[in-house]
Amino acid sequence: MKWLARAAVFGLGLAGCQPAGNSAPEEAADAIPSRLPDEASPPSVDEVLESMIAFMNGSMELSFRAQVSYQVLQETGQVIHFDLIHAISLARPDRLFWETIRDDATADSVWFSDGVLTMLERPDDVYAQVELPATVPEMVDEMLAVYNTRVPFADLLAGHASEIFITGPTEKWYIGKAWIDGGWTHHMALRNEALDFEVWVRSEGDPVPVRFAITWVHDEGAPSYVARFRDWNFSPAFDDATFRFTTPADAERVEVLPVPLDPEYGS
Repeated sequence: MKWLARAAVFGLGLAGCQPAGNSAPEEAADAIPSRLPDEASPPSVDEVLESMIAFMNGSMELSFRAQVSYQVLQETGQVIHFDLIHAISLARPDRLFWETIRDDATADSVWFSDGVLTMLERPDDVYAQVELPATVPEMVDEMLAVYNTRVPFADLLAGHASEIFITGPTEKWYIGKAWIDGGWTHHMALRNEALDFEVWVRSEGDPVPVRFAITWVHDEGAPSYVARFRDWNFSPAFDDATFRFTTPADAERVEVLPVPLDPEYGS
C-alpha cells in the first residue's frame, strides 16, 4: 500500500463539524483590522507556546481541518507544489479518525479505536488493518517505529508538542502580531538542527494554532510545507460511527508488513 511508503513530512509532521467559538467566521476572513493592537512588550515565545500546548492537551474531544501546501524538488531541478486537506477528529485517549484528500483526487480515510487501525485508500477501494496499542499516543509511536508512517500533526494529537516547541528548538524569536483569517495571531519563529519553522497562534480566545510553516533546511532543495488550520471544534458531539470502519462493498483487503525506520528521519 502507498501509505506505508509516504514521506514523513506531515508528522507535525489534524466533516460535518461546526466551527468553534474562537474560529473567525468565513465572511470575516477578509476583514481589514482597524489597527495593530497596542502591547507594552512582546510576550514570551515559550509562554505563548505553553498556553497553546496546555489548551490542546486539555481538550478531550476536538476536530479541525488543515489545508496543506508543500513543495517537492524534482529530478529536473524544478520545485513543484502540491496541496492536500486533512480533516481530523480526536476523542482522547483512544479514538481517532482522519481523512486526507489530495489534489490528484486520491484520498485516505483512517479509523482508530479499540486498538485497531484501519486505512482505506480511494479510489482504489483497498484497505488494511493492523493491531496497535490501545491509546492514541502509543499508536502514534508504534506507527512510526514499526511502519515508518507518521500520523498527521501527531505531536499535537498525542501530547508530544512540548518536545517539538519548547525543549527541541535551539533558537526562538517573537516576530510580532499577524492578522490571519479575521483575527490577530502571535507569529513566532523557531529553529533546530534540521528545521526552520514558524508558528502562528491565535492571540484572542482559545490559543489554537492557526498556521505552521516548516522548512527542511539541510535537505536538497530545502523542501517546505505550510499548514493552515480551520474549523476548530471542541464540542464535536461524536457518535460511535465516527470512529468505526464499515467495509465498503467490493473493497479489497490487503496485508501490510513492518517497514524499517529511515534513520534520517529518526524519532
